[in-house]
Amino acid sequence: MSASKPTLLGLSESFLRRLIWGVSVAIPLVVVVLLQLPRVSIGIDTSFIPRLNALINSSVTVLLVVGYFLIRRGQREAHRKVMLTAFGLSVLFLVSYVIYHLTHEEVRFGGEGWIKAVYLFVLISHIGLSVFVVPLALFTLYPALLGRYANHRRIARWTFPIWLYVSVTGVLVYVFLSPYYPS
Repeated sequence: MSASKPTLLGLSESFLRRLIWGVSVAIPLVVVVLLQLPRVSIGIDTSFIPRLNALINSSVTVLLVVGYFLIRRGQREAHRKVMLTAFGLSVLFLVSYVIYHLTHEEVRFGGEGWIKAVYLFVLISHIGLSVFVVPLALFTLYPALLGRYANHRRIARWTFPIWLYVSVTGVLVYVFLSPYYPS
């Protein structure tokens, strides 16, 4: 008789993998569809959200670096708390990003020349890699929650630099666009 594998919330591993892939595909598709919808008024001023999102991305950047150093020092429980906070803030970012873009027209970068080329590189790489952060983060989180630390470490080696890059470039995109947001 083989020992049963631990699962999360009593759900089978195959179901959780399918769920992670489903969420990972659905989120970018939903964001693309939502961004095509007409803008709506929700009864509150949401113009503060880009600044909030830059703060969230900055916080995630700091938490990712702190989490990296904590685990390198063997402080597993502190690492766990910091990384769960980074994950939670990333979820908050996604929700506020969608709310802002449902309530405001897209802001276009107004720079020209080499600075526009730098901006476009940062923006395109940020968007492209952000699509991979969701499945990477979920597939990194899942084995950690089950105590499968070897699997967690193997995936985290890829997740950490990509997630860090996306959070840093998220702040840079805000910095590039900040002069062009309506007052």
